[in-house]
Amino acid sequence: MVEELDTPAYVINEKVLQTDMRLLRQIADQASCKLLYSPKASSLAPVLSTINEFVEGFACSSLFELRLVDESCGEACSRHLVSPLIDQNTLSEFGDRLNYVTFNSVSQWRRLRKRVSGSTSIGLRINPELSFIRDPRYDPCRENSKLGIPISRLSELMAEDRAFLRGVDGLHFHSNCESTDFASLLATARHIRDVIPEALKSISWINLGGGYLFQSIEESAEFFETVALFRDAFGLQVFIEPGAAAVRRCGTIVTTVHDIFEGEDCQIAVLDTSVNHMPEVLEFQFEPDVLGHVDDAVHCYVLAGCTCLAGDTFGQYSFDTALTIGSQVTFTNMGAYSASKAHRFNGVALPTLYRRGDTGALTKIWADRFDEFARNVGSSEVAPA
Repeated sequence: MVEELDTPAYVINEKVLQTDMRLLRQIADQASCKLLYSPKASSLAPVLSTINEFVEGFACSSLFELRLVDESCGEACSRHLVSPLIDQNTLSEFGDRLNYVTFNSVSQWRRLRKRVSGSTSIGLRINPELSFIRDPRYDPCRENSKLGIPISRLSELMAEDRAFLRGVDGLHFHSNCESTDFASLLATARHIRDVIPEALKSISWINLGGGYLFQSIEESAEFFETVALFRDAFGLQVFIEPGAAAVRRCGTIVTTVHDIFEGEDCQIAVLDTSVNHMPEVLEFQFEPDVLGHVDDAVHCYVLAGCTCLAGDTFGQYSFDTALTIGSQVTFTNMGAYSASKAHRFNGVALPTLYRRGDTGALTKIWADRFDEFARNVGSSEVAPA
């Protein structure tokens, strides 16, 4: 069905988002753990306001994310901060409104802990030193990782001084990405238990991070066992902070075909979007899902983006019905790491933002404008906002 959209369009499906959040809420309740959302996957204000109804709080990574959560969700939600870069300005601005702060290194903790409000719970991020991701770009446990204190080092520090973690309330780890089973999470939990049991006895909470696609995992027994390992054996409050699992299915990018011409063995269809609107397509080198694609259908096309980058293509797709100039092409499962990473290479405008409500009606939320593009590149002709 062709809809009256200003394309490229980023469409948030409210009903899908609510369905997936209900599932996450149900799993968290069954496991007796606290559910957070990590806005780095999608920081769109309409997404945050909906998710706020289902979570205990938000796991932010920067001052701007904290401010956006304040603006979109109000001051009642719990705010967690974990980042390789935490500065005293952020700690000063949020003060006792920052409920949890997780320092990324011993150095960061020692330098800034006195700047933390007395009502803020302090945690340390640990690196379990147990890798499950083949691509080192996305592996938090890679060699010389910048993400967290290696647990072997923490074990040494605890052996030297059993009171080393005095003033630390919790530990945080995030060791996976796009995982479709919980076996690696349980293996990581057991590894942490075996290497730093004394550390676990000295804290009150642990954050398991994200990186697991809950909707794609049929069996949750290993997840429940992981939570129970920390909750029952050590009496810890357990947090989870999914990102992509919450928002992936709720987003689509709708585009329009603007040109079709013959390639060597396939037609080329040029769309009014770009891989720069969904950067992980280029980063991960995968072909995104397209509505209506049928394997080995008669009408075959390379779907191409509209920039001058030769590699600005999405892959080869085939359809039962031929595309024409003006046809709409819809990319599905675009809710995570698309809008939050999109940029305006070649001066191509960002997708117009729409929200599809429970009734199916579309509401236009935001449209990119030249003055925003010009302001972002420092044009002196545009007045400051």
